[in-house]
Parts: sequence; structure tokens; C-alpha cells
Amino acid sequence: MNRKQHSGEVGYVAERMNPFMPGKKVVIYIAEEQGMDVDGCKYAVVCDAHSTIVGTMSLPDARGFMKYPEFCETCMKEIS
Repeated sequence: MNRKQHSGEVGYVAERMNPFMPGKKVVIYIAEEQGMDVDGCKYAVVCDAHSTIVGTMSLPDARGFMKYPEFCETCMKEIS
């Protein structure tokens, strides 16, 4: 498995392993380049396991979501 499996995708910024779903990733994209509508936000953070998306204007905020994907309700249910 390629360590950065999403790196060739349009608008890719970063990815890391999902701390709640072994083998799955959380990925940051530049939303407009990826064609994602996140209410005008610059960045889209995607839970690869559940296709859940959150938008943010700040890359530091996006990286925070990537480290702890609380925006994904399904992931949150998995850990409770």
C-alpha cells in the first residue's frame, strides 16, 4: 500500500492515518480544486472510511481535524 495513496489526486494537501479506523486515512484537499462544496471554505477534510467531509478556511484547523476527526459522527460512535 502506498503510504500517501491520495497524493496524486487533484487538490491534495496532506493525509494521515485515521486514529479511530485502522488502515483508513483522513485527507485534506483544496476544496475548489477537488470540486467539493464546503460552504465556501478553502479546505475540505475527508474521512476516507466514511466519506464524511468538513470544510475550514484555515490549514492549521484542517490539520487539527485530520489528527482528531471529530467531524465524522460514525468514527465518534466507533470509539464510544
